[in-house]
Amino acid sequence: MEEIKVYTLENKFLKVELFNLGAIIKKIELKNKNGNIKNIVLGYEDVEKYRENPAYLGAVIGRTAGRIKNGDLRLADEIYKLNINNDENTLHGGKNSISHRFWNVEAIENGLCFSIKSPNLDNGYPANVEIKVSYILNKNELLIKYFVTTDRLTYLNLTNHSYFNLSGNSDNTIYEDILKIDSDYLIGIDKNSIPYKTINLDNNIFDFREAKKLEEFFKADDEQKTLANDGIDHPYIFNDKVGKLEIKNLKSGIKMSVETNNPAVIIYTANYLEDIGFKKHSAICFEAQEVPNLYRDENINIYPTFIDKNTNYERYTKFIFTFK
Repeated sequence: MEEIKVYTLENKFLKVELFNLGAIIKKIELKNKNGNIKNIVLGYEDVEKYRENPAYLGAVIGRTAGRIKNGDLRLADEIYKLNINNDENTLHGGKNSISHRFWNVEAIENGLCFSIKSPNLDNGYPANVEIKVSYILNKNELLIKYFVTTDRLTYLNLTNHSYFNLSGNSDNTIYEDILKIDSDYLIGIDKNSIPYKTINLDNNIFDFREAKKLEEFFKADDEQKTLANDGIDHPYIFNDKVGKLEIKNLKSGIKMSVETNNPAVIIYTANYLEDIGFKKHSAICFEAQEVPNLYRDENINIYPTFIDKNTNYERYTKFIFTFK
């Protein structure tokens, strides 16, 4: 059995612990407004639990994040049958995806580069691909860079699945956190959490264009909220090419700003964490990516991005931390 190794990045602002398994973020530590050091991501105390990791805590997700209906990946004139691991659908790349495999690790300037190769028809996905994910610390910023090469036409949709609790205490819920998202549109989901329709956020409880406490959302009723087990598990479409959002916790004083060149972010409010021993709604994920299931909407310029041997997949997400 391969050993789970811990790697540490640290400067005077941040300390980040990572695993070679799943390129997982195990901890992000920083000082709160009182000068106390807090870990602001959920994680298991027992390292061996990361081998199963059913909630994908801190992991890199791929080859495709989110669900693909019936495991049918439509690519040019072909349909590739993907591994089914979520009812009748493919979730987060299928069973034993890159989130549950061991990666190669090498040091780079101010960071670490994790790499892994995924062969042709791995979990049903076409093409031989090489995936590189870099974690870089720059003062109070954690930058995640994704870079993929392929030998033929394929589809990629990568993200990181860290669960943030800015209070630094997983016994606390996120209800008091204040969230703001630069997004006019949400993608609605069906009963199987498959995105299928575009929703304008005017007069909608999912609207966070003006900063508000998550408590306001959780107190309201909505069919889409019910479908997500009383929470958010939806893609938000960013208004600009550089997508931005921010969240802050008043008790700790910690604010996290997120910036990405991905067109969307799936916000997940930890609606099923009781299944693995954590409190429901005790954290929030910001899964910057494309809309899952190769979703298209010409009216808001949402299309899947395919890559070939003459093109590459290059994405980034930056987390910026401040406190006051």
